[in-house]
Amino acid sequence: MKAETIFLLTGNKFSNAISAWATARAGEVVQVSDKLPDFFDRTDSLLIFNQNQELTPEIQEIKKAYDKQQKPVHKIDINGTLMVGVANLDLWVETNKCRRILVLGGEELVSNLNLERYSNS
Repeated sequence: MKAETIFLLTGNKFSNAISAWATARAGEVVQVSDKLPDFFDRTDSLLIFNQNQELTPEIQEIKKAYDKQQKPVHKIDINGTLMVGVANLDLWVETNKCRRILVLGGEELVSNLNLERYSNS
C-alpha cells in the first residue's frame, strides 16, 4: 500500500504506535485533532484497525460520517489472518483509489501483540 497522505490522530496511543508504519506507506503523514471538521474534508477514505470487530463509540461516529458521504471504509481485525488482512488492504486501496487515508484504532490495540505483526508487514 502506498498512499499520498495518511492522517493520524494527535495524542492517540494507537497513532503513536503505528507512526513508523504510516511513514513507510505514505508520502506524508499528517497529525490531526479528533474533531471531524479537522480531517473529514481532507481525507477520501477511512481505515480502521480493531480487534474482534469491536469499535469504540468515537470510531463508530466517525465511520458513520464516512458511510453517509459514501467515502470508502475498510476495517482490519488484527486478530485475523495477517496475509489476508494485508492483501485485502492493498486491494481496497487500489480498487477505491484511496490517496488520503485517515487511519484509526482504539488505544487498547497498543497492548495487542498482533499490532506489531501488522506494523512489520
